[in-house]
Amino acid sequence: MKIVLTGSTGFIGAALREKLVAAGHQVFGLHARPNAKPAIGDPTDHLVDISDWASVSRFAAEIGSCDAIIHTAASLDMTLTTPDVSAVNCTGTQNMIRLRQETGATRFLFMSSLPVIGRPLDLPITETHPTNPETAYHASKLFGEQLVRLDGEQNAKVASTSLRLTAPIGPGMPKNRLLTVLIDCALKNEPIELLGKGGRRQNYIDVRDIVAAAETLLAGRDTGIYNIAAPCTISNVELAQLCIDRCNSNSSIVFKGEDSQEDMDWNVSTQKALRDFGFTANIGIEASIDALKTEMMAA
Repeated sequence: MKIVLTGSTGFIGAALREKLVAAGHQVFGLHARPNAKPAIGDPTDHLVDISDWASVSRFAAEIGSCDAIIHTAASLDMTLTTPDVSAVNCTGTQNMIRLRQETGATRFLFMSSLPVIGRPLDLPITETHPTNPETAYHASKLFGEQLVRLDGEQNAKVASTSLRLTAPIGPGMPKNRLLTVLIDCALKNEPIELLGKGGRRQNYIDVRDIVAAAETLLAGRDTGIYNIAAPCTISNVELAQLCIDRCNSNSSIVFKGEDSQEDMDWNVSTQKALRDFGFTANIGIEASIDALKTEMMAA
C-alpha cells in the first residue's frame, strides 16, 4: 500500500512509520522539521508545510497517487490565540483532505484526541458523549473530525475514520510528559511532586496499541469516530507509586497546591472499536513504564 503519513517524525507518526515500513508498505513521510531523522536525503521523506497548499501541491505532483493518508501532524499549542493552531490543525487538515482528493486515496485516518469532549460528564465515555473542548487545540481537533466526516459522507468510495486517543505513552514519547517526568525522578531517586492529592484518574494508551489499531483500519473499511483507550484508568498517585516500584526507586511522593481536576476520571469505553474492528489494548501500563525506563537509562 502507498501511504502518505503526516507528522512522520512525531511521537505517534514515527512509531507508525517504522511499523508500516516493516510491514512492506511504501510510506511517504511529511514533516516540518528540517533537522529531523530520517534525513531529507531519504526519497520517502518530505519537508512539507501542510498549512501551505503550494507546498503540499508540489509534493502531490511528485508522488502522483496514493492509497491512504494517515494524518497525525498537529500543533500541540493549547493557547487560544496562537496562529499555528488554526494554520496547522485546521487549514492543514483541509489541505490533507484536498491531497486525498488529488491523489485518489480511498482511506483517510485522522488522529484526534479524546478531550474534544471537554470534561467527562457520563461514564464510561463513549463516542456519543457531548463535545465541549476547553482548549484551542482540542477545538481544532473537533473541527478536523467534522471535516473528515464530511469528506467521507460526500465520497462513497472513501473510508474516513477519526481516532479519539486518550493520553499516548510508550517508547519514544517526549521527555516533558507526566509519565516521563515521573520515571526520570524515580530513576534519580528524587522527590516526585504531584498537584492536589494525586486523585485525578487518567487513561494511558501505549503508542504500540495505537499503531496496531491504525494497521487494522488500513486493511478494512470501517468509518466514523472511535475511542482508542486502555481498559482502565490510573490515578496520578498510583502512577507515581508504580513508577517508583518499577524503577526500584527510593523517591518520595510530595503533594503541593491544588488540582482543578482532582476528581476527574477518564473512564473510556472502547466497545465500538472492539465490535467493529476487534480493537483491544494489549500493552499494560507496567510494560509501557518498563520500556520507557530502559530507553531513558540507555540515553
